[in-house]
Amino acid sequence: MLKVFTASCLILLATTVWPAGDISQGQALISAAMMGHVQEVKDLLAQGVDANSKNAAGRSALHLAAFNGNALTVQALISAGADVDMVDGRGSTALMDAAAFGHAKVVTLMIQGGVNVNTKDQAGNNALSLAIKTRHEHVVKLLEAAGAVKTEESPK
Repeated sequence: MLKVFTASCLILLATTVWPAGDISQGQALISAAMMGHVQEVKDLLAQGVDANSKNAAGRSALHLAAFNGNALTVQALISAGADVDMVDGRGSTALMDAAAFGHAKVVTLMIQGGVNVNTKDQAGNNALSLAIKTRHEHVVKLLEAAGAVKTEESPK
């Protein structure tokens, strides 16, 4: 199960690569967020780039920053008005990415940003079920304290 989840995540990341040449400012934001280049993210946001910019797979800058555990970038995006509840093409949220990989600081920032901790993806998982499946107990406790409830998919 973990191998399938990891493979799916790698496929999603692969869709964030753009051809060489001139890329849009939105794509530049997504790339900077994915790499954790917080100052570049702040500069692009200050220039008016949409904090909710998405790649071709529907993954936002916030999704990619959360996936990689880039807490400072996540904070900058949330402060700039990024939608903490935005879902990608599979119904996944940035919180789900952070929870699945045990990024407790990012989970905390998302909770403080008002994220819905019980949103489910297309497979019926929520952030708590993913944290349980990947055995990130500290994240499980954070999510439960924020009101997350186990889904039918969650192991006992």
